Amino acid sequence: MTNILDNQAIPPFADLPIELIREILDFAAFSCHKTSLNLTLVSPTFRIWILPILYSTVVLRTASAVKSFLHALSFPYTTNSSLLPPVPLTQHVKHLAIFALGPLQSIEKIITSCSNVQTLACGFSLTSYASINPKLPTATIIEIPSQTQIRERHLLGLSCRDSIPFSLLSRDTTHLHAQISSLQVLLSLLQMHKQMPILSHLALRIPSTLLATRHSASLFFKSLQEYNENLRTILVLITDHSEAFFNEWVVAKGMMDSKVVIKQAIGSAVSQWDNESMVGKGSLWAAADAEVERRMKVMEHVA
Repeated sequence: MTNILDNQAIPPFADLPIELIREILDFAAFSCHKTSLNLTLVSPTFRIWILPILYSTVVLRTASAVKSFLHALSFPYTTNSSLLPPVPLTQHVKHLAIFALGPLQSIEKIITSCSNVQTLACGFSLTSYASINPKLPTATIIEIPSQTQIRERHLLGLSCRDSIPFSLLSRDTTHLHAQISSLQVLLSLLQMHKQMPILSHLALRIPSTLLATRHSASLFFKSLQEYNENLRTILVLITDHSEAFFNEWVVAKGMMDSKVVIKQAIGSAVSQWDNESMVGKGSLWAAADAEVERRMKVMEHVA
């Protein structure tokens, strides 16, 4: 076998096809962040292989992490060196979470640079961000394709405490997860169809007190679907810890539309995102999608 691994003898891989070696390294890099870092130091070829995996998912929880990551993105690249990445690191970032509150100028530069992001989670104030940059990354939509690429936006923590600046969100958003803290922000969702025409999945993390009565909640979700005809699943995560109150809403869900799934929120918004939305851990909407599909089959069977 021709040795393309920088002419270095690697006895454990000596008789393996290059494709299988690549599979082994990819598995190791995906399984452990520390291992992926170590693999980038083995050889230039390994580094080129591993960098897309290493940078595919980035979570920034502190201001220092934001500054460090921005510094890494500013590192030069060239196609003429075996040590430097052949493409900008920003092109590798597919899933980005920024839970640090700032500095907003650095956050703006990171988000603007990472134009290939599919999943974006925000913990910083979007209202403040809008004063710096009026847009989050977006793709131009001429018509709604039959197979739309999933693009998620998770608005957690302080990101939409005062309001949701829908003009800031990209028109190619298909999945929206928002932490709602006031009735004003909740009712503003009735306007989101103007900015997100292909939204198919919505998750609301909300105290049950904002839903008031069963009747008012039913009317709200009905109106939400009338305005957003592409919505397939609405996941409502109730943050109240009163078991009796939550059980009342579980009973009430039968009065809701079949697309509305009510569950009790587990832990904080960020911890739930860590457990259910991070790449490799499943989708926040997976269980809700399965429940909606089950209901649809029951309705078809009854009909």
